[in-house]
Amino acid sequence: MASDLAKNEFWLKKMTARFHAMDLNKDEVLSKADFDIFTERIIQIGKLNEAQAERNWKLHSEIVSVFGGENLKLTLADFIEAQTKYSTGDYPSIVAHKIFDVIDTDSNGVISYNEWVVYFECIGIDVKHARPCFDALDTNKDGELSRSEFVDAMINFHRCTDESHPSRFAFGPI
Repeated sequence: MASDLAKNEFWLKKMTARFHAMDLNKDEVLSKADFDIFTERIIQIGKLNEAQAERNWKLHSEIVSVFGGENLKLTLADFIEAQTKYSTGDYPSIVAHKIFDVIDTDSNGVISYNEWVVYFECIGIDVKHARPCFDALDTNKDGELSRSEFVDAMINFHRCTDESHPSRFAFGPI
């Protein structure tokens, strides 16, 4: 299955979009510096208090560790190869749960639309796309993203090649 993903044009397009959303310093290399920028942005843009900021820095360290640690340096080709390798294991779920916790800045167990907008701002996606992307992932249409909805979307983002699947909106419009 994983080798088939690397041959799918839409899947490659999604992984490329994710790489560029994560490459916040736009140096064409995914590194710890990009995660540092994200964490600084979510603290500033989300107006996090000291406890929330401390929690996000802890989550930051955990996510950096999952992605390869302090010396993380992935080009787009390296990133796609890694995503191909890890798409079938537990990796998408592990990362999705951690990212959910980062975006859920008030730790109430759901991602609100306002938290989603902050997330989009942090990864540099025009907030005009926030509402349609949020609504596509909010499968039960209750106005919030539950952990289950978000994790399912992230797992499917990594595994699904169906261009109509709502998971394509996890990192903005594709």
